[in-house]
Amino acid sequence: MITATATASGQVEGYELPFGPNPFAPSNARTTTGTFIRQEDFIPATRCAGCHTEAHSQWNESVHRNSFREPFYQANVKHLIKDRSLAVTRHCESCHNPVALFSGALSDKAKFARPFDEEGVTCAVCHSIQSTTTEGIGSYVIAPPALLERADGTRVAQVSDEELRADIESHRRAMMRPLLKTPEFCAACHKAAVVPEMNQRKWLRSFAVYDEWQQSAFSQETTQPLAKRDRQSCQSCHMPQMNGIPSHRWPGANTAVPDFYGFKDQFAATEKLLKSGILTIEIFPRGSLQPSAYSHQPETTKEQFKILNSQFSILTVDVVVANRGVGHAFPAELRDIFEAWLEVAVTDAAGEEIFHSGAIRPDGKLDEEAHAYRTVPIDDQGQPITRHDIWNTRMGAFDRHIPAGRADLGRFQIPVTAATTYPLTIQAKVNYRRLNRNFTDWVALTQPVKPAPVVEMAARSVTLSPQSSATGPQPFQAWRSYGVALFDQQQYEAAVFAFDRAHNLAADQTQKVSVLIDGAMTRLRLERAGTAPDILSEAEKALTQALALEPQHPRARYWLALLRIKRFQYTEAVTILRQLSVEFPRDRQVWMQLGNLFLLQYQDGEAMTAFQKVLEIDPDDPEAHQKIAGLLWRSGDYPAAKREQAKYTSYHNDNAGETLRRAYLRQHPGLFQSWPWREFGDNPIGSLP
Repeated sequence: MITATATASGQVEGYELPFGPNPFAPSNARTTTGTFIRQEDFIPATRCAGCHTEAHSQWNESVHRNSFREPFYQANVKHLIKDRSLAVTRHCESCHNPVALFSGALSDKAKFARPFDEEGVTCAVCHSIQSTTTEGIGSYVIAPPALLERADGTRVAQVSDEELRADIESHRRAMMRPLLKTPEFCAACHKAAVVPEMNQRKWLRSFAVYDEWQQSAFSQETTQPLAKRDRQSCQSCHMPQMNGIPSHRWPGANTAVPDFYGFKDQFAATEKLLKSGILTIEIFPRGSLQPSAYSHQPETTKEQFKILNSQFSILTVDVVVANRGVGHAFPAELRDIFEAWLEVAVTDAAGEEIFHSGAIRPDGKLDEEAHAYRTVPIDDQGQPITRHDIWNTRMGAFDRHIPAGRADLGRFQIPVTAATTYPLTIQAKVNYRRLNRNFTDWVALTQPVKPAPVVEMAARSVTLSPQSSATGPQPFQAWRSYGVALFDQQQYEAAVFAFDRAHNLAADQTQKVSVLIDGAMTRLRLERAGTAPDILSEAEKALTQALALEPQHPRARYWLALLRIKRFQYTEAVTILRQLSVEFPRDRQVWMQLGNLFLLQYQDGEAMTAFQKVLEIDPDDPEAHQKIAGLLWRSGDYPAAKREQAKYTSYHNDNAGETLRRAYLRQHPGLFQSWPWREFGDNPIGSLP
């Protein structure tokens, strides 16, 4: 291979520019100089290891270090090059191999030696980033790396270790800045979309972990969460302090890479996080219409069991999985190749298994009808994407996940007969493996890989017996999680019942207030199909009780504002939402509601400000772009209106893709086998407030 690099002037001979003058497109990454950065200007991680031995050791096993070289990514990016071109990979390498991007190596005519491929996201990358936005796809600006930054702003790259140790303050200025400790720093790469340059069609969101965190209780930036939590950022969860120094392992959920390389410490850190109680399970047997698995419920008598068995051939068991400790959706990011699922097994008194859902088949693949947390993207022919070739994705056909602080419900039908011997043991657990077997089998065709390991994240077992009932978790939380799961599956009548039960079991004021608001928001959804005045009155009664206990509760006030909107009391709603916008200036839902109210009242200036606030939080919010376009049309600024309309159109789903999605779901009812919401629905990701 010819050794070549960018010239001192920042040029690369023969570098292709198929996406316009920006040499780093279709990524959002930029340099402070606007030109390339030579490979030799990036400081190798071995230089950092001299002083930062422990951090280097941790980084060496991390997914950041292995972000480019690991075989699973290699198989995928080579597939992209074959299908599209090397230049298109600039979209990916802004986060997987930034040095290759910025040095100009991602060009067919640039035959570079690429030693930094082994380092992936190396020290000099993160510590040279000067600014970011929350657009993702590498939405950061990087400066040529430097080891020292003088007080006057002069950056110096070539220094000896002695010079460096003699001026630690300048080294700290060069390496550390407040930005690195913010979630917005991580958002630059942990938020992505497929762009028209890649799929040759239109923009399509692929994942938005930052947005999920920003709308969770952990951010403390929004009124929406169901529970209060101490503030946690990406860094506090994934860079925990070790001996006063943030860990550079970034443990998350990637078990496949450390397993492949034999990184035992990295695997252990990852497994520890997965098993740390971030998910919980509750089991509700429903044959007797009572969750008899809990000690607060009356025991089911032998006579009742006989009646049950004589009347029913099916025992229904609801299993609720709650996402309590993940600050974003579970699973995160690439749910088309990640795999998490609910496994439920039932055995009789003799230990004979009478039911099993979510088993691994002999070929290593998961049962297709398992209650799995996954995404199914489809292509132009309506066929599922199985090799993570996201550039061929027309749209997502199915996406089951559990948002931060929410819960999911799987309903299982267990056949029982008069001959079934009790007690029955019901065991439920959540399993996780980083990569599904379809994907690893494909990678194994060209790379020496083995199937990803399975980690049991959470488990629960209950015994159903005529003589006894099992002792379960604290009853209030069990019923509330049940209600949340029912709500998110749009089973609003059942959710009201569960929330009312939770209210009766509430042990303190905090619990009472929370579940009163839960009941109110559920009734506001019920109002769409019920007798509106009566249901709205019940919702207002619940909110009034909650605010009497805690007058400034932000979630109660938000839902009161929505109740006022339902009753066309716009002035009162605006008053509430204005105050909330002061207390929570980064709550996109508050700003969106305000913008819509101002739009209705022809307060165009106020509406424009509100929608622009939404875009400050998420620059890709399609509704905000649509509403701004409407305001610009109304004001007569037609060129600006056309630009905003084009943005909205690029974000909006296409009708042909929607038709393909519906057809796919009708052909695959097994995806909904354990989901009581409905056999086939228009919104298979549930319904959040």
